Amino acid sequence: MQRQIKTVPAKQASIEQAFERYYPAVFRYFRYRGADPDTANDLASATFERALKNLSRYDPHKAPIQAWLFAIAHNLGINHWKAEKQTVPLDEDFSIPDDPTLEQAIMLDQAKEQVLQALECLDSRAREILALKFGGLLNNRQIAELTGLTENNVGIILYRSLLKLRSQLATIQPEAQHGQ
Repeated sequence: MQRQIKTVPAKQASIEQAFERYYPAVFRYFRYRGADPDTANDLASATFERALKNLSRYDPHKAPIQAWLFAIAHNLGINHWKAEKQTVPLDEDFSIPDDPTLEQAIMLDQAKEQVLQALECLDSRAREILALKFGGLLNNRQIAELTGLTENNVGIILYRSLLKLRSQLATIQPEAQHGQ
């Protein structure tokens, strides 16, 4: 009796590998955009569900799978926040070292709060671009393709947003020190 071996189609195998590789980045993208951990998890999962459902439409010659996944995530986010008409503040999921000391934990918590406070000074387009860059780990060209901006414009927005964040953090840090 000859045994039949079930094979996995190449595209399905690639989406499984993409899930393993890019799920954390998609999750971070939604956290940078302001989703709470549960919502970010739901949206990241929905991104991969939609990718799996539309796998036949994916053309690796047009875009790498990472860019395709973030296009899906971007559209899901737009729909989500249109329905919500607000964003939930980011409050967790920054890297924390294993077994931090009490002092490290307090310092990380304060730094996280300062960054969150500073992010609020940016407009939604700047937060979106920062989320794609640092949460989604996309390059400027991929961000430009997703947002419809030029690559140069993305770079300028990133540069100005980071300057504004640095400036905002510089004003927040002295206030935090005076409060202690």
